Amino acid sequence: MPHPSYEYAVGRISVFSRRMLTAAQLRRIAEATDVTEALALLLETGYGGNLTPAQVVHTEIDYVIRAQLQMSRKMVWELTPDPDLTSLFLLEVDTHNIKTFLKARLMGIEAPDVLIEGGVFPLDFLKDCVYNKKYDKLPDAYRIAMNKIEIDLQRSIDPLLFSAQIDCAMFKHIKSVLDKREEEGFVREYFTLMADFQNARSVIRSRMLNWNSDKLRPMLLDCGEIDHSVFIEGMDTPLEQLGAKLNRGPNGKLISQTIEEYVATGNVPILKRRMETALMNVLRAVKWDVSTLGPIIGYLMGREAEAKALRIIFGAKRAGFEIELPELYA
Repeated sequence: MPHPSYEYAVGRISVFSRRMLTAAQLRRIAEATDVTEALALLLETGYGGNLTPAQVVHTEIDYVIRAQLQMSRKMVWELTPDPDLTSLFLLEVDTHNIKTFLKARLMGIEAPDVLIEGGVFPLDFLKDCVYNKKYDKLPDAYRIAMNKIEIDLQRSIDPLLFSAQIDCAMFKHIKSVLDKREEEGFVREYFTLMADFQNARSVIRSRMLNWNSDKLRPMLLDCGEIDHSVFIEGMDTPLEQLGAKLNRGPNGKLISQTIEEYVATGNVPILKRRMETALMNVLRAVKWDVSTLGPIIGYLMGREAEAKALRIIFGAKRAGFEIELPELYA
């Protein structure tokens, strides 16, 4: 049950934060000679509870990571003094699950084990919504999007389009919650930055795939500071001028610099990495602000970053690739 006290919640979170993996521990795990040694080093830190290497084979490491994330999300949900705003950071889980259930239904199979616990809505509830095509109990943005998808599916199946429609529904819902609250703190800054960056990435991706503006338009997310018309115009802007074109609003300079770096290097992943770093910086700025959700959300997203790093480490070790660790929240 959500706790009404920020002081209590932040105090409890600070205890759990000390149990997160440090950059040094992750490097040590990454430098292990093989998967078995890496797993032993990970479990020595207490990650995943009291499991021993004998209890976990390397093919099941993702289940350990998912279980840790589920525990972290559950704990945050129980402690947060502001469930409405906290829920916005858990919607990616629900959005993933809705997509997964819809794909499974269309393929006539049971939902796969990539479903994720710990979102705002229980898995059984989302499954019932999707399999029975009844979305009345979902937030308005999701309900409208899913009903439209069901109509569209009667004509054709376009997985990319319905995935984009569900993503757009998530950001429409986020915007509606923030607008009702007149939220002007780090939560709005975080999602505004994410929306603008994702829209810029969609422009780059659309250009790479030789899409036209009509193909881009349904991919654009609400909640950003840069008007959608600017991104549409960016489709016809010379690539070397695209950064300057998108230099609008509080996020424009960073997006412009990132696009210029991409144009100079051709390094597509730089777009996502710069976005992730910028989002982490938003959270770092409120890491010690005990009068806000900053420490609580920072812990939650820090656990997400930690999980991503572990997946990269173990995936690279299985495949024999060089390991490049992502940035951690610290």
